[in-house]
This record gives sequence, C-alpha cells and structure tokens, in this order.
Amino acid sequence: MALVLALLLVLALAGIGAVVLVAVGSDGATARNQAWSARAAAQAGAGLELAKALLAGHVEEHGSFETALPPVRPSIRTPRGDPWGRARPPDGAACGDPATPGCRDYEVFRDEPMAGGNARVYVGRVLRDVAGRPLLFDPRAPGAGWAPDLDGDGTPDLAGVTVWVRRPVVGALDAGAPHDRAVLTAEARHPPPSRPEDPHAVSRLELTLRLAPRPSGEEPEDIDYSDGLTTWVKRRVRPGDPRE
Repeated sequence: MALVLALLLVLALAGIGAVVLVAVGSDGATARNQAWSARAAAQAGAGLELAKALLAGHVEEHGSFETALPPVRPSIRTPRGDPWGRARPPDGAACGDPATPGCRDYEVFRDEPMAGGNARVYVGRVLRDVAGRPLLFDPRAPGAGWAPDLDGDGTPDLAGVTVWVRRPVVGALDAGAPHDRAVLTAEARHPPPSRPEDPHAVSRLELTLRLAPRPSGEEPEDIDYSDGLTTWVKRRVRPGDPRE
C-alpha cells in the first residue's frame, strides 16, 4: 500500500509540474505577443507621422497632394470575383503586379455592395517621397522599399512599415480636384519578418487628411497658417508661374 501511495503521489506531482510548465510557457508567449503588438502599433503610428511629413513635401513642391495620390479612377465598381478588377487605376507611377515580391501597390482591397452593384475599394499606391522612394516593407522581399534612418545613426528607424495613400471615395467615385484630401493606411510588422511565415505581430492604422483652406483677401506680411496638421509656407514665385 505504501508503494502504491508513493507512486500515486509521484504521478500527482508530475501532473502538477506539467500544468505549471504549460502555464508558464503560455504566459511567456502571451507577454511576447502583447509586446510585439504594442511595438507594431507604435511603429504604425510613427509611419503615419512620417507620411504626413512626406505629404507636406508634395504640397510644398506642387501645392496639393496630387503627385502623391493615385490617379482618379473612372469607376470604383468591379465584377465580383475579378482578381484585381477593372477599377484598378492605370497608374504609371505604381509597380506592375501586386503579387510580385517587392510590389504592394493596390495589394489590399475590400469589396463593398453599392446600389446593388459591387465596388472594389483599394488601399491605394504605396506612398513615395518627392524623390520617388517608396515607404514599403514586403515580407516576400525584405530588402525592397525604403526604410528611413531619421536620426542618421545608420539604423533604419521604421523597419517593417508600409504606408499606402489613396483618394477618399465620394459616392461611387474617387475624390478629384483640388486634390486636397488623402487617406493614409500604415501597416507595421514587428519584428520585421524575413519570410512571410515567420511569427510577428501586424498593426494597421488609418488616417484621413485634408489641407486647410487658404485665407482669402489681403494677407499680412507675417501669417501662420498652422492648424496642428498642415503648415503653409509663403513662397515668392516668378511672374507668369501658374501658382502665382
């Protein structure tokens, strides 16, 4: 009887030890996932902040978001089941097939019923700075795109971040002129995977921007157009310049 009781006690202790080990392992994985998710969300937020600065560069050069935005689509409708849809804009500045590694333009979309039809709303073109460098991370081609080094220490500060820019949809059409509105979608992956199947956390944040209207009438010599989001800069232009 003593031997039987001892064996039962050993089995019970072994079971308790196994449960403790599983619980500790699960808690560790949960803490890791929470840390990864928080870091991915912070990186996505940083991506949106950088994207606003990049769009400000387009406004400074061209007076609107037009050069950063994809072209206006003649229709956002597409037949259900079409892999990319005829509503995908023929954008010469975008890369070709979204399924190609290192290319993510119009890779993400959703189908929405509108007036009994089917509308395909794309995330849009990967955001590029004025020099044309895409703010892109593709786990199928981790070396593609541009990972900014903001502090100049030689280490990318926004590794694993992709930012898309698109036009808002107004009814069944894209918003056109005066090209003063844009929708930004930032996707961050942490830690940046070297392969799509590597474990990592993904966070997506979206932000809608609209340029503040310029004041009308006589302008004083010193004026600040800042609204916390956009800063207009007065600049002298040559006579005959269309921006005059």
